[in-house]
Amino acid sequence: MTERHLGLFRNVPAARPGLCRVCHSAPAGPHAPAHLCAGCHRATTGLHRHTPHVVPISLCARTGDDRRLYDLVTRRRSPPGEPTGAALLAATVARFHRAHLPCLTRPAGGPFTLVTTVPGAGAERPVEAFDLMPRVVQWVAGLRDLHRPVLMPGGDRAAEEARARHVPDERAFEVLGRLDGERVLLLDALFASGARVQSAASGLYRAGAEAVVALVVARLVDPWADTRVADAWARPYDFGRCCLCDPVARSSSDTGRALLG
Repeated sequence: MTERHLGLFRNVPAARPGLCRVCHSAPAGPHAPAHLCAGCHRATTGLHRHTPHVVPISLCARTGDDRRLYDLVTRRRSPPGEPTGAALLAATVARFHRAHLPCLTRPAGGPFTLVTTVPGAGAERPVEAFDLMPRVVQWVAGLRDLHRPVLMPGGDRAAEEARARHVPDERAFEVLGRLDGERVLLLDALFASGARVQSAASGLYRAGAEAVVALVVARLVDPWADTRVADAWARPYDFGRCCLCDPVARSSSDTGRALLG
């Protein structure tokens, strides 16, 4: 299924010096901590702890001829002649997970012990996109046995306002029970500002998670805002590479080890 629809997907720039550690799609700010871009810095401000390990499967755009993946993950409409959103997302996640499980587990420090999703919070778009992910997980053999819905939307007005405004907030999500020592794979459909993913990750850390790695189907960008993003966008999409195992990323990692050693 994914092979027939490769035109929906766009490469994510390789993790490397000069790019944001979180989104891999914007220049790192000179003054932001942990090599974050300005947007990811805003999306992590005030949280207990954020995850620097965000792995987008593809980039997407909101406007123009390249908006098809965005429309799919936000369920605005299915592109003509293409399968339903949940079916294609499940095939996409399954293929990427099968090809890049070592890339995902490496920053977690070991095999995942829990898979969970960012929960939906009402019908307002693009929030409704996240309701797809529990179904997606159940269709992916490598994920469903570890899946547990431990995140719930925070119920008070402040939590609702934070989610609606897409700002980071410790009250945005509640965690069911303790997660001491768990290595969590957190799935989401769309990474826009990043505030929802990071608020959810912070909740998981507060509940005792040892590591949180976020796997997102689509990272929303302006394709022409940065030459590195534009270059990645223009190359034919390849499920055999990801932002963590691209040759550029491996080269940067080797250079870093050489400098440290």
